Amino acid sequence: MVQETATSPAPSAQRTAWLLFAPPAALVGLRWLLQWQSDRRLQTPLLPLTPFAPPRDALTVLAPLLWGVVALCIALLATRWAGRRWGWRPVQRAGLALWLVLCVAGAGALGWHHLNLQGAQSLPPVAAEVLGSHFTPPSARTAGGTQLIVQVTGLDGPQQVLIDDPQAAQWRPGQVLLLQWVRGRSSGLFVTGWQLLPTALPAPAFIQVGALPQ
Repeated sequence: MVQETATSPAPSAQRTAWLLFAPPAALVGLRWLLQWQSDRRLQTPLLPLTPFAPPRDALTVLAPLLWGVVALCIALLATRWAGRRWGWRPVQRAGLALWLVLCVAGAGALGWHHLNLQGAQSLPPVAAEVLGSHFTPPSARTAGGTQLIVQVTGLDGPQQVLIDDPQAAQWRPGQVLLLQWVRGRSSGLFVTGWQLLPTALPAPAFIQVGALPQ
């Protein structure tokens, strides 16, 4: 009887393993399911249209990573201090609870993004002047394509959108596009189509087109 108890897995260890690995697995499954439903329901891709962010220097790009490392070190030191003060079991429970909260928040963010796209509302076509473009290689988050910088009529400041159309690489500053776009149910603008117009507008004086990446 003592031998069976010694060889049988501890229920607490099994519960801990389930709490560690089951939530992220469910999160991945939820993301796949929502993406599958979006691909079935959406006939055209929704390309995010966001304000243009100028190129940043190396220090600005690495700043979030450095802050993340600092936060991780502080969290490890705080966990060690709390474990010595109150014991490791309460710290383990608090860590698992925080892990579950983060996974639930991630699932909520995925659901909100899905509903935001599914409830998108069409907007009247709008003219957009090409200011510049540059090639964006494929990555884990995007399929790559031409990062297009445009000045959209009615919007303040240049906007950017990633287009996978090979012809987009041939567009030059000063050319005008007719964009089909939609607004998300709660937020965000998304491009659904485009057409190159035969006429071109003069480049605005307040934008240095030559400084933009080509």
